[in-house]
Amino acid sequence: MSTHVDHPSRYVTALLTQAKTAEAIPSDALPCPYCHHGRIFQSIDQLFAHAKSDHAPRLTSLDPQHARAHLQEAALRIKTSGTDQSSEFTAGGGSTPDMTALTLDTAKDRHSPSGKKRPAEAAFHSRRTKPPSHPEVLDSDLSQENSGIIHVSEPLKSKPRDYRHYDTKGSKASRPSPKPSNTDPSSNVSTHTSRPSRLRRPQHAQTYQPKPTASPATPHDASGSEDIYGSDRRYPDLILQPESRPISQEQLASEVKSIYAGLSMVESKCIHVDRGQAAVLKDGSESYPKLASDHWQALIALHRTLLHEHHDFFLASQHPSASPALRRLAAKYSMPARMWKHGIHSFLELLRRRLPESIDYMLAFIYLAYQMMALLYETVPAFEDTWIECLGDLGRYRMAIEDENPRDRETWAAVARSWYSKAADKNPSVGRLYHHLAILARPNALQQLYYYSRSLNCVRPFPSARESILTLLDPILNRANTANTYSQNLPVDTGFIQAHGVLFEKLSADRFEDARLSFQSQLDHHIGRMTAIWKDQGIYIAITNLAGLFDYGNSDSILRQIIDLHSRQKSQTANPSSDYDDESRSPSPAEPDQYSINMSESEISAKLTTLSSDFTFSRAYLLTMTTLSLVLRRIGDKNVLPHVHILLAFFSSFASIGYVAHFLDHGPWTELAAFLNALLSSERPEKFMSGAVFPTDQVDALPLPEDYHVRGQIWSQWYFPETWFAREHDEEDRYLELASTSRARTERVLHLGYRLSTFNRWLSYDTETHTFSAIIDSSANTSSDEST
Repeated sequence: MSTHVDHPSRYVTALLTQAKTAEAIPSDALPCPYCHHGRIFQSIDQLFAHAKSDHAPRLTSLDPQHARAHLQEAALRIKTSGTDQSSEFTAGGGSTPDMTALTLDTAKDRHSPSGKKRPAEAAFHSRRTKPPSHPEVLDSDLSQENSGIIHVSEPLKSKPRDYRHYDTKGSKASRPSPKPSNTDPSSNVSTHTSRPSRLRRPQHAQTYQPKPTASPATPHDASGSEDIYGSDRRYPDLILQPESRPISQEQLASEVKSIYAGLSMVESKCIHVDRGQAAVLKDGSESYPKLASDHWQALIALHRTLLHEHHDFFLASQHPSASPALRRLAAKYSMPARMWKHGIHSFLELLRRRLPESIDYMLAFIYLAYQMMALLYETVPAFEDTWIECLGDLGRYRMAIEDENPRDRETWAAVARSWYSKAADKNPSVGRLYHHLAILARPNALQQLYYYSRSLNCVRPFPSARESILTLLDPILNRANTANTYSQNLPVDTGFIQAHGVLFEKLSADRFEDARLSFQSQLDHHIGRMTAIWKDQGIYIAITNLAGLFDYGNSDSILRQIIDLHSRQKSQTANPSSDYDDESRSPSPAEPDQYSINMSESEISAKLTTLSSDFTFSRAYLLTMTTLSLVLRRIGDKNVLPHVHILLAFFSSFASIGYVAHFLDHGPWTELAAFLNALLSSERPEKFMSGAVFPTDQVDALPLPEDYHVRGQIWSQWYFPETWFAREHDEEDRYLELASTSRARTERVLHLGYRLSTFNRWLSYDTETHTFSAIIDSSANTSSDEST
């Protein structure tokens, strides 16, 4: 244990003193004796090629052999005399990884791009005010492979910054201070997300501006600083646009290699430190020593630097002029996932486990990481899905540690919910996103159960939600030792959740029947009392009931396997199934496919016989149909239309699948026909008879609020047209219940009813009297199901 106690102080001391150990140019580097700002090369051949290109007049009187010897002698003289500008070297001079072999190398002898180590605190803060230069980097491996191609003719350097251009009044307050304030421990932690000045440009965030080597005749302003913006004698007070030139592919590739080398070094340090601290904490919460303020400063500075290096890497590799191969590097080496894991998540978990000691530092780091992710969301759209989900995770961390102010907690919960909803809109079939939303729905147990069920019933389900759902069910099933957090829920909701809890854990049939009757005996009165609020609750109940038919994401679900078989058959035909098959996946690691069981058509008959007698499916089917039957008896109540719409959408999807269409035979078709006939009294029959269910040709046709809840489910893959959500509502307006929304929902329900009547199996429609009637009397079948 003593080694763990001494480790933090030794690490802080090493970080603060390591900058003094590497001030000289690396031994294998040769500086150019003619460049004003100093440029280094890895071999005499590279130096000679550079001199012939940029300093040819100096070598005209010498033959090549004598010129090479003269260059080497002059370079060695500069190194030994100490007259070089090594303090300005921030890239090159050491070994950089080959572009074709960029890997996470944790070797101890890795060189930083600058040839010297950067301190964790003092040097990291100085990066805000001291822009490093960018000398030329020539990689020997690339030069051999691409002879005559990779020759950078100009150094890639940052232009010196004149702060008078940013502060015309010359106020000191606007200039960043190189020294952090030490007035109190919490203020020592910088929350400013400062980008490294290597890529920091006031005019263009993603523009590199290489500049020719400066000569002694370069004009300077009155203060002695270089006039980088140019001037015009006719307009002495006018700041002209700075000169800019396009960056070459060779310069960009060299810059990416240089950034990656520094990133790998900082990443290995972060991994080492986080693992060391985790080893200290695993021995017990009472035994670990508290960390000093300077150690927290160093840890935050270290992880902040890793975020800055990742930001530089993304800007360079995703630059508009980057080649396709360079753009693929970030995905090839999983850079977004590595940034989240090693730069943010590991450190956040360390901070969380040290609460309440680390509360101030955790707040500061969350704000810092949130600003960086927001910046990447704006500037690197190639990984937009990942940035959105990371922003939601950071908002959830911020919400979780807020215990004092309930308003702030709800504010950050809304922020996280907004980001997760945006991610779900882009990838509606990814169940992981609905699992995040389920956690934010606490303590609304009904909404939580809906999100968990939807997470498990997606096209790409999230299997871990089966474990998370137990935290919801245990208190309601009265098996938790702790107080029931959901005790404030209504009895009707409690009965509904208990019924699904019995099905989820396959408990006794008697207990399920008691819970079902408790729920349904109060349902009609509850709908009348909740009025418009039950529109959302009806959606939650419908989606959860349908998830029970698929055994809540169980990999052995027979119904899901049959749907997968139907999906494969459709994909083999000329008509693609839907846009969900082709949508892009999130860059984050995908969940393992647990539903890759291949079922042949010869096995379907036996599987369906087994499914009909399955405990979970048979009782989930009974709960779904009897609940719909009770809802359909509220004729004329517009608040039940969302629930009816979702069930009719499910019927419509299953009616077209021959394997499972017979499961609809026991539906409440008599009650449905009466409900549809009541809706017909206020509508024109010929409108829904001739029109399409989804009028994509109408400009004002927009998705209904419940459409966003239905899409992405395993059973709704072929329900919506591909372009139905192309003209979707704004996120804040999509759930508004307007008069036009109610009318569109009524028309949709009638369209689906007429579509079901075309199968001539369950419903019929009389074109003369314009009335629906049930072909099969389902009351006797439902009664027989209840008795079984």
